[in-house]
Amino acid sequence: MSKETQSFLTVLLSLVLVPGVLLLVSAVTGGAFPAGVALLLGLPLGLGYGLEAGLLRIYPLPSAQGWVELIIDLTWSLPNTLFGFIFGNIVYVFFGKLSRPDSEGQGWIVYRANPGGSFGNNVLQTLGTVNLGGAGQHEKMHLLQARIFGPFYLPFVAASYVITSLLQLLWTCTLGGLLKLLGMRDKAYLRPPARSAVGGFFGWIYYATPIELWAYATGNP
Repeated sequence: MSKETQSFLTVLLSLVLVPGVLLLVSAVTGGAFPAGVALLLGLPLGLGYGLEAGLLRIYPLPSAQGWVELIIDLTWSLPNTLFGFIFGNIVYVFFGKLSRPDSEGQGWIVYRANPGGSFGNNVLQTLGTVNLGGAGQHEKMHLLQARIFGPFYLPFVAASYVITSLLQLLWTCTLGGLLKLLGMRDKAYLRPPARSAVGGFFGWIYYATPIELWAYATGNP
């Protein structure tokens, strides 16, 4: 299969499946999500994602894996795909540049980080199928997690951060703060291990979420 054919099929399937899935949601919800809105959102988002993914040729369509990834990203994991497509592209363009060598055949869209900054070089991030900084130690695990959990992934991540934030605040304002006052701790807050990409107060909140514990423990798939 030629590279041009792979790009064309990626655009075509995205243009068909994205509005198709949103129309299905409209039908299942009895019109609570209007069909007109589904088309109004689905067509430009499908075309936009298809063009970006297709031009970068991220899905290796000569292989079965490429087809599976493409279909999952445009159906079961569509909320994650669209979240990453919208917010990843809005944010990452300020920290890096789209990289075809890092994206082609890899199942995701990669921004190669600009030199000098921490975000994208020391701290990598993956939103849906859009990544800043490459695979690192475990970024492709987040890609796999999103594909496994599909529409439940983003709510689970959000809930995890709420819980770890509350635990961090509770510890810091009670026992951690007391131990700090007694000179038994140099910091009142819980700290992540040294291998965490994020340090400080927020570092433990980030590291203690289930998706990060899983990713740090297993690395890239």
